[in-house]
Order: sequence, then C-alpha cells, then structure tokens
Amino acid sequence: MIEHKFKEHTFKFEDTPTAPSLIAEIFSDNYKVFEKNIEFDKDDVILDIGANEGMFSIMMSKCFPHTRIIAFEPVPSTYLSLTKNIKNNNCKNVEINNYGVGKKGQTAVTMIVAKSASGGSTALGTFNPEHHYQVEVPVFTLDNIFDLCGIKTCRLLKMDIEGMEYDVLYSSTVLPKVDYMTAEFHMNSRLEFQARRAEGLAVWVGNQTNLYHLELCRMCE
Repeated sequence: MIEHKFKEHTFKFEDTPTAPSLIAEIFSDNYKVFEKNIEFDKDDVILDIGANEGMFSIMMSKCFPHTRIIAFEPVPSTYLSLTKNIKNNNCKNVEINNYGVGKKGQTAVTMIVAKSASGGSTALGTFNPEHHYQVEVPVFTLDNIFDLCGIKTCRLLKMDIEGMEYDVLYSSTVLPKVDYMTAEFHMNSRLEFQARRAEGLAVWVGNQTNLYHLELCRMCE
C-alpha cells in the first residue's frame, strides 16, 4: 500500500507498477482544478473519463465530498485496481463503471494493454504480443453516458482516453452542458495518418465549453 498526503487528507493506493507515477502526476498537477479555483456546489457532477486507477476521482472525492463523481475505466485489470482504491479511501460519492467511451454506432473496442503495467491502455497503438495483451471492452457515447447516468449538467469533465478523444468528442452533442473541461489530447503516427489534429479538436471543443486546461501528449506508437 502507498500512502500519500495532500491538502490535509491521507490517501491510500494499491502498490501497482504504475501507481507511483500516477500519484506524482495527479497530485502535482491535479489537472489545474485548484489552480483554477473551480468551485463546486452540493451534488455537482464530476465526470472522470479514463479514470485509470482512480487517483483523480479519489482526490476530488476527499476534497469535494459533497459532489457526485462518476468514473469510467474499461480495462478489467485496471478497473480492479480502481475498485480497490475506492474501497481503501472509503469514497462514498464515487460511482465507478467498467466501460469506456466511443463514437456513435460503436459498442465495443479492442484495447491494447501492457503486460508489465496496469494503466496506460490504448486502442490506437501497435500490438506486440511479447509486451501486450488485448481485451475487448464495451463503450458508450458521451451522449449515452449523460442519459444513462441522468446527467443534466456537468460541472467538470476530465478526459484522458489515449487517442480516442477525437472520435468521442467529435460525435458528442453534450459539451454545452459541461461547465469546465480538462483533458489530455494525444497524437501518434496512426492518428496523424487519420489527419487528426489536437489543435483543431481543442478549437472545436473550446467553442462549446470552457476547455480551461489542455495537455498535448505524444502517445505510444
């Protein structure tokens, strides 16, 4: 078990191969939520799309216990770590879901998962059987998720889905219902071949919601 202190709270996480780097990243950067001084009222919805092992959701849960946090992680092994971490931290206001997001008309995607780590899975990389395994996971559109979860407005949408953001966001109609959005937009050779542009997606999203923080990331090939 790994313990971490942040803003007078103590957090406990499963000691997985990727946990130390995830803890360092989330708690040092925290997607600029505290730097932006975003305020949350009772029952405000926070969506964590691409929750991984749950560090962001758990941080938000303890710092804003009056909110409703809904987390999505499609890869079963990573979801197991997420489940354990939610229990370790006694997060009563976090709802977890073992599925991901996709484009309209898509019901499942094949994820490429590193054998040596529990996080960082992608559907847009090159599969190497020596280092990866594949798993098919269910997906719903972002519009479906709003309907399934009964979301009328979302105070904060955090998205980190390793290159799938183009399909997901370009096929969504619910971004005007989001007050704030923070995200990582990715690029690799495959996405370049598809003529994807992170800057173009940022402009498109920014015209519909407050994309207050964006990280541009070069992802695995």
